[in-house]
This record gives sequence, C-alpha cells and structure tokens, in this order.
Amino acid sequence: MRKLLLASLLAGAAWHVHAEPTTWDFTYTGFYWTFESQSTFEGEHTAEGWQPGMQVTGRFSGEDGNGDGVIALEELSEFTVHGRDYFPCMAEPSPYGRCSIRRFSYTLGGELDFSAGWYGYDEYYSGWGGSVSTGVSANDYSYGYHYESETFLYWTGQTRFDIVQLPVPEPASGAMALAGLALVAGLRRRLVR
Repeated sequence: MRKLLLASLLAGAAWHVHAEPTTWDFTYTGFYWTFESQSTFEGEHTAEGWQPGMQVTGRFSGEDGNGDGVIALEELSEFTVHGRDYFPCMAEPSPYGRCSIRRFSYTLGGELDFSAGWYGYDEYYSGWGGSVSTGVSANDYSYGYHYESETFLYWTGQTRFDIVQLPVPEPASGAMALAGLALVAGLRRRLVR
C-alpha cells in the first residue's frame, strides 16, 4: 500500500510540472531625441539632440511552442514597453486607452523586433498616444484645445540593446520535495523494522 501511495505522489508531482512561459527584460539605450510643443499661451518650443542615457525599457513573456527558436506574436503571454502594459489594454479597450501589437518576434539569444502602439481620447477634445517600432523610433504625443506636443526617440547606430532572461520558477518543486521526503520516511521506517 505504501509503495502505491509513494508512486502516486511522485507521479502526481511529475504530472503537475509544466513549462512556464519564460520572461525577458530588455533595454535600448541611447537615442536621438526631438521634442516639439505648441501652445496658444506659451507659443512654440522645440528641442533636439543625442541623448546617450535615454532608454526604452520593457518586458515580455512567451513560450516557443513550435520549437523553431523564435518567440512569435501568437506565442506571447505578456508584453510591456515604454511604461505601457499591452495585454490588459488590448483585452479591455476603451476610448481612454486602446493598444495593439502590430508585429513581434524574438529570436532566442538574438534579435528582438516589434512594433506596438496605443492611443486614447476623452470627451473634451484631448487625446494622447504613442508607438514604439524597434530600429526606427519611439514617440509619445498629446493634444487638446490649446496645445499639442510630440516627443520622438530615434534609433541610431549607437543605440545599445540589452536583454536578460529572468529565472523560471518551478511550480511543482514543493510537491516533488514532499514526495521525496515521504519516500525517505517510508524507506527509513522499513529499515528500522
């Protein structure tokens, strides 16, 4: 009976183990920056220049389900970039915020390529939005009755890409440990008799 119980515990723990999506954090550093604003009250302002410390950061999770070495758009389970969490925004769009991921691919250990955008507006003729396309630009804009502004971060040959894979938790490791302890306790008890 004990052998059957121990075998059941081990089999149950092994069955419960399943692959969790892998998560990566990424950073692009160094952009050519431009800013333009126009206001009825303050006039027009522009600024531009190379910003070596300026960053676009993000995180994504996914699973290479077809084993081709690429995380594709349909294999994503989480995507955040430039402060915007896209999956909740896409799941519950509203006039105040809509998001879309137009393309996404990450070659494992290699290049990340995506294009994503968002926008929103309210009933007072105010609006806002932005987009990020790797290798091209990241921008944010806003407008209202008396103002409008837009910021662009342009990729250059000096823009640096860093990506880090986060550790994957093993959800069934606790169950496996308990099963192992039960096995050791059962063997000990048997040897003592």
